[in-house]
Amino acid sequence: MKIVCALALGILSSVLAQAQQVPTPPVATGPAPTGLIIGSGNYFSPIVADLDATVAFYRDGLGLDVQGAPGDANANLPLRNMFGLPDATLRWQIARSPAAPGGVEIIEVTNAGGKPLTRAFEDVGSATLVATVRDVDATLARLKQLGATVVTKGAPVEVQQPVKARVAVVRDPAGHFVELIEPDTLPETTAPATANVVAVRVLLTVADVAQSLRLYGDALGMKVLNGRTTPGGQAAWSALFGAAAAPAASALVQIPTSGIAIELVEFAGAKRVAGRIQDPGSTRMQIRVNDIDEAIAAFKRFGGEVVSTGVALDLPAGNGVLKVAIVRDANNLFVVLIQAPPPAA
Repeated sequence: MKIVCALALGILSSVLAQAQQVPTPPVATGPAPTGLIIGSGNYFSPIVADLDATVAFYRDGLGLDVQGAPGDANANLPLRNMFGLPDATLRWQIARSPAAPGGVEIIEVTNAGGKPLTRAFEDVGSATLVATVRDVDATLARLKQLGATVVTKGAPVEVQQPVKARVAVVRDPAGHFVELIEPDTLPETTAPATANVVAVRVLLTVADVAQSLRLYGDALGMKVLNGRTTPGGQAAWSALFGAAAAPAASALVQIPTSGIAIELVEFAGAKRVAGRIQDPGSTRMQIRVNDIDEAIAAFKRFGGEVVSTGVALDLPAGNGVLKVAIVRDANNLFVVLIQAPPPAA
């Protein structure tokens, strides 16, 4: 089971010869599994053109913990096939917060004809990492020194809902949105006092919230939560994200076991900006499932497709084998499906 946890919390790092030291993950606090999804791995995985610059953004700017040298798949054809890119060069590094299981898995893809994506926040396929921080001004100052693009007008902006907070939005070097929130009262956290990031979640712009709930809630087993976590009102959305309007619909779901929350937002008349997994600006996330074939079938029923070479692949991991696949949902989010073998008797 140690192999399973390592793979769920990293980019399948036990497959590699290079061992990385990682901090002890926090205790999972999410709901018990009730469907195909049994947990998550890395909850936010930006595809980038420059690994070093993006690592600096998340480590030196945001304050996440990065340990060990970057990994690569030069000698790992099964891993490249998982991406559907057998001839590509893949490098990655993982930035973690002690406040949440998993991490931000930064992937640099080269030699695959990738083209940078440019998405507005309300475009279908846009993904945002939402980080609750201890000091939004200091975080923003560090990110500016690293050349980050500030999206918020007159940042930070004071908002009143769902809690009173000061908020700013920036883009990482590949264009992914990162929302920084400093609430008046910090939430309970497992992060130590030295950690800047005390909570994380993910925000996805989708074409149809109801359709996404049928896939991620009904078919896959994420828990649908009441309420929303982003500020309401057109003025707030415009000031923070540059959006022309507030969302027409939104919903909040939670991944079993890890407890990572994902907010889905839908904008009326939003355009789709399609991208491939090798394009900087694309985004992935990892989920662990108890039946990968059923999970793939669920994605296909709701307009998704398999990206990996073949369907589900056997990936050697230590003394065992994992079944893995990358699928793309109808909103252009890339999802890594991981099915671990049952534990030995």
